[in-house]
Amino acid sequence: MTEKGVWRYTAALLCLSLLGGAWLRLSGLAARSITHPEMYVPGIPLPDGLSEPAERVTVSRILTGTFSSDTHPPGYYLVMLPWTRIMGTSLRSIRLPSAFFGIACIPLVFWLGSLTGWRVAGALAAALLAFSGYLVFWSQVARMFAWNCFLGLTTTVLLLLIARGSRRQALLITAYTILILAGVASHVFFWSFFAAHIIWAFGNAVGRPVLPDICRAQLLTLALGSPLIAFAAYQSGNTVAELSSNILVYLAEFLPFAFALPTVNSGFFASEAPLTGNAAAWAVRGVLLGIAIFLLINGLSHLRQPAPKSPVLLKASPGRALWTGAWIAAGMMGTVAIAGFVYLSRQLPPDFVNSTIRITKLLSILPPAIAAAAVVLERIWPRLPQPGGWTRWIAVDSGLLLALAIIPLAALAVFAQFRPILNQRGLLFAAPYLLLLLAIGITELRPRAWIAALAPVLTITCVLSLRAYSGMMVDPADYAGFAADIQSEIRNSDLVFIRKAWYETPILYYLRKDRYRLVGRDFGAACASHPEARVWVVLLYDSDPAREMQSALAGYRSVKTIMAPHAKAILYEHGSV
Repeated sequence: MTEKGVWRYTAALLCLSLLGGAWLRLSGLAARSITHPEMYVPGIPLPDGLSEPAERVTVSRILTGTFSSDTHPPGYYLVMLPWTRIMGTSLRSIRLPSAFFGIACIPLVFWLGSLTGWRVAGALAAALLAFSGYLVFWSQVARMFAWNCFLGLTTTVLLLLIARGSRRQALLITAYTILILAGVASHVFFWSFFAAHIIWAFGNAVGRPVLPDICRAQLLTLALGSPLIAFAAYQSGNTVAELSSNILVYLAEFLPFAFALPTVNSGFFASEAPLTGNAAAWAVRGVLLGIAIFLLINGLSHLRQPAPKSPVLLKASPGRALWTGAWIAAGMMGTVAIAGFVYLSRQLPPDFVNSTIRITKLLSILPPAIAAAAVVLERIWPRLPQPGGWTRWIAVDSGLLLALAIIPLAALAVFAQFRPILNQRGLLFAAPYLLLLLAIGITELRPRAWIAALAPVLTITCVLSLRAYSGMMVDPADYAGFAADIQSEIRNSDLVFIRKAWYETPILYYLRKDRYRLVGRDFGAACASHPEARVWVVLLYDSDPAREMQSALAGYRSVKTIMAPHAKAILYEHGSV
């Protein structure tokens, strides 16, 4: 086929991927019920003292709430605050940014493939990404995962443009620094991604007489972002959701086209994971794993021969004193930030402070240590030994793909041996690079007839992936359906008892504080103040009312119960049973 014909097919595949991927991500945004993780989106009105998390309508409430009751940094929430103030907090509004970021990842992975010399593979990877049920699902959830995937692809493209010696070096490096900081400020896993960037940049810089500007900027970014490592150490004392330390199981699920099919370890619920109930279903998964391993090996074997090869220039400016001052200032700012965090923690009651604050205090030395290391490295760089043969794996653009496909997962796998942290959704940012490697393995198959034979397999895989994830829920309870069942029954004069717990909070999205008389504490006092009121007890995942609720309802009788999966509401009226 001629070059012109290849370009036509590539353009057609990319357009189909964009249109289909956009439709999948934008359609049915409000179809699924709100989930507990989405209740962290700022701007959602919540009653004081009754929700977990607490209402977040200001920057200070976001910061204090995130560090006290969350396991993620506050970056994504800070980005969402102006959005919800303008667009509101309907389900479609809070999920729309994730859908947009998910759509943007489609052309970005194609751009990355083109930059590294794999244009056709880039288009195929864009199609695999567009029609992946895994990536579609998390692009319809109001969380930071699609945002981090977008940031990862954007910064990788910027890194390659900078390395090629673009004329707008200062602008690109500034954008790169800001976006990397946004990534590490949104998800703790993003540090492993940034580490891959650093290794590739410094690997290409070894042997040069002056430390390149992009390496200097990475050191500055590392110093500026280091307080987030100290904050993450503190947050590690919070309770977290189901996580995994079994790297072999995790790999077996990740390699088949980046979690193409959900499993019981996906962060969903075992009874709702399709294609897991019989031997035939597991055989399908085994076949997909085998195909993925074969394609990955084939892709890696061709990774060092991209066409065309582009030079890695890595320019260096003469502003050595300016960079030294920037590193020192960043180190001082980081120390001040950690000290301020520690000071604020001392204002809280001891029972409200995690014991991990000790680690945070110790890490106050991290920012100045990074700044000092940057200054020393700048001075000794010309005297470092010449690079060895190992650089052949990293000294071309495709080496960056290799680094991004291996280093984040390897780093997290090592860390997971000390603290279980692996989960499916958290590694969404790494999915495009695996898909691109698999796509390279497909496009380099010989003879070409194997590609035609594999096409229906890939099509069926995408269909199965989309169907499997279409029925998934982050929470097993359908809060929207349950709320609809009870809203028509609740009168304006009724009291609604709700237990303060994270698993109860999503119902408050539907039972708004301005429409219902919600009670989360002092239940007896509420009944005494409204002696004629009926009382609804709303239970999520609890079979019976809490003891304090039962005490308050001693003079009441149950007259009606509304049941739903994992939920029920009991109506009480005055009088003996």
